[in-house]
Amino acid sequence: MKYFLYLCTEKKCSAMRNTIIITLLLSLLLVGCIGRQPHYRVGVSQCLDDAWRQKMNDEIDCECLLHPEMSLTRRVAYGSSERQCVQIDSFISERVDLLIVSPNEAEEVKPAITRAYRAGIPIIIADRRVPGDEWTAFIGGDNYHVGLLMAEWVSSIQAAAAQPIQVLEVCGLPGSIPEHLRHKGFADGLASKRISGLADECVSGEPEVAQVWGFKDAYSTVSEYLQTHKHIDAIVAQNDLMAVESAKAVRDAGLSGVRIMGVDGIIVGLQAIVDGTIECSAIYPTRGDLIVQTAAQILAGEPFVRDTVLATQMIDANSAQLVLREYEARVHNLETIKIMQLQSSGYIQKMHSDRIAMIAVCVFVGLLFLLAIASLLYMQRKMQAEIKKDILPQLEEVQEAIQLSHRDIAFAERLKQIIDDHLTDPNLNVEFLADILQLDRTQVFRRVKAATGKAPLEYIRERRLLRANELLRTTDKTVKQVSRELCFSSPGFFSKYYKEQFGHLPSQQ
Repeated sequence: MKYFLYLCTEKKCSAMRNTIIITLLLSLLLVGCIGRQPHYRVGVSQCLDDAWRQKMNDEIDCECLLHPEMSLTRRVAYGSSERQCVQIDSFISERVDLLIVSPNEAEEVKPAITRAYRAGIPIIIADRRVPGDEWTAFIGGDNYHVGLLMAEWVSSIQAAAAQPIQVLEVCGLPGSIPEHLRHKGFADGLASKRISGLADECVSGEPEVAQVWGFKDAYSTVSEYLQTHKHIDAIVAQNDLMAVESAKAVRDAGLSGVRIMGVDGIIVGLQAIVDGTIECSAIYPTRGDLIVQTAAQILAGEPFVRDTVLATQMIDANSAQLVLREYEARVHNLETIKIMQLQSSGYIQKMHSDRIAMIAVCVFVGLLFLLAIASLLYMQRKMQAEIKKDILPQLEEVQEAIQLSHRDIAFAERLKQIIDDHLTDPNLNVEFLADILQLDRTQVFRRVKAATGKAPLEYIRERRLLRANELLRTTDKTVKQVSRELCFSSPGFFSKYYKEQFGHLPSQQ
């Protein structure tokens, strides 16, 4: 190149030389600017790789597809606080733009989080709260409230039995914050209910109680416990996997009538509720989507909520099927999104390859470089138009479907509460629901059908039959009294619908 310029100078070709130099400089500047956009590196430090966090990871991955300005690097500590501190320090060395941390043990991991925060890296704490205030945002559930829900469930069993009951609490990792808060909420909840004789029957914290979050030890520990405690009414497990394994232990011990509750509301737990293996679970939300949305707000310098405590709710047989369908739909949607992501990656890789090829041509061809840049710009715009046309609408449809699923769950819960509160009201009908829900009849039919799979009157009758079954089992009321109380036109019609629902005629329990 220097020799060529020298020849041009000797032959008084300065005009041509200047044209080539300017063209090359402008071309390199244009190539450097093509496709440049704000890009942020986000580190994710997960303490474990269990089913609950896999669900959070799936939500994070799904939401990140809507934020192409962010790229994720995920590292897992597999239950080691020391390993997690090393991983956080590596993120500091790499100067990531933001760090998401789900701490293994808050006190042990706190120094590494503090180092990252003081290094100027925004920190989002997920799930387990870290002491102090040297973090940017917190998003997680309330483990103490989970314990209170466990106590409420036990108290409902106690109230129905009208006598002291025997309860086994299957705890998590000893000394961990979730285990401590869930157990404390459970104990405080029982104390507040003033359940006579119940506290002495609970075995939380004793050596024979399961002391790990994993499910393998739960089976052996509960089996060993049942060898010396043949009478037990209920088991409260601090996660769904331990609840399922406790149910297996109860079954293998030949016991029946033991009611079991789990925590987390993961797919395994929801399926166990649907199958009748366990009775209920308290959903401990993951909200990986909200974590990514908050990260995007922080990186963009937009306002965000610093401290977000996620609501926890009970899931029983009536709502487990609906939530399970939502989870299955989300898994299917995520698989679809991953396919679209591969397609998008193919477009991007092709763009990158073409860009490199064109740069090489520009270096060796010189004046033809401008033509190559024009071609590259055209190809890039065409590919961007294809991506915008083929992929983004599908992403928006998937996101809309997920949001609709969230609204359906909230609507189903509100609908069930309204109907359960008015089961003895003879005016409970479609018009009644339309008035309370502030919807017209058509909207009531459509939304109830979408949320429950049943027509409004059919769903009302089902809720009344479930209440009737409970009254016949727990009170001395006659079939006639129950049918009249729940607004059936006659005992005969009541018996007919009861048999259709439960497969046998009603009988007093």
